[in-house]
Amino acid sequence: MNNVKCKTENMAVRDYCLVWGCPGLIILTISLFVSLKVGNDFGQDNFAKLITFLISSGLLGTVYYLFQSVLAEVPLRLQNRQREGSTFLTDQEAETEVSTSNDIIEQVQECLAEMPPQIESAQEPLSEELEEPSVEISDSAEPAKEVADTIETSSEQPDLYAQRCKEYQREQEQRRQNTINAIMEYVTHTMSPYIYDNEELEKLCDAIRKWADDWQHTPVPIRLKSTLTTLDLRHFVWNIAERLGSKKDYTGEVRAIFIKRMFPDVMKDIELDSIRNFKFQPDTGNIVIDEPDKGDYHFHFE
Repeated sequence: MNNVKCKTENMAVRDYCLVWGCPGLIILTISLFVSLKVGNDFGQDNFAKLITFLISSGLLGTVYYLFQSVLAEVPLRLQNRQREGSTFLTDQEAETEVSTSNDIIEQVQECLAEMPPQIESAQEPLSEELEEPSVEISDSAEPAKEVADTIETSSEQPDLYAQRCKEYQREQEQRRQNTINAIMEYVTHTMSPYIYDNEELEKLCDAIRKWADDWQHTPVPIRLKSTLTTLDLRHFVWNIAERLGSKKDYTGEVRAIFIKRMFPDVMKDIELDSIRNFKFQPDTGNIVIDEPDKGDYHFHFE
């Protein structure tokens, strides 16, 4: 009994392999060749190959499944008729059954014959979608050039930015040097008649140059050979500080402290609040207020 059962199972497995295994392998092989053909038309595109392989396998598998279903119904119908009591079939009935089977087989063959056009029709929308990128690529030569030009232009921007920053720094440094030179010329021209000697004049110029570099610089005392009034010294320091630029550094208090430390003998009895009134009587004294023109650093002592 066990031998019969094993033999029956082996036959079932063999029949299943014959019915589905071999045809399935044939279907996959056909689908593979179709996908390779379509992929070759689209430049070996893997996505096109995959879609074509799936569509072809699905269509062929469906057709074969229908074919097997139709063939399986033929013996079942014959068995049912035999069970209903039709012991003998006449020649005419046999011919009818055979002709029916032949008609079914012809229908299946017609389906198989119509299959390639269906595959091609199914592939047409896919091919149109896949052809669009190739058209865009072929027509994108000039946009690609524009992109390259844009990249090249953008790569030049940092160089232009750095170059302009360096130019601006050079311009500012040159203006600062010109301002300091103008101040030194003014100091020499204005204070030479009142400074004790040339050494004191050099000390004065050095102190003012350092003050121009650092608003917190503490100057050394300067000796005068003839007395200048506090009004003269206030006008003198105001004229210099006004050309040094930043009002937040060279404030009135900073200027007042600078005067008091540079000329302690003259300014010893004057409070800081009084010294900060720099433009008091601007046209009075040996040194008058020399207000700079807007955006300019030159003096008007000539």
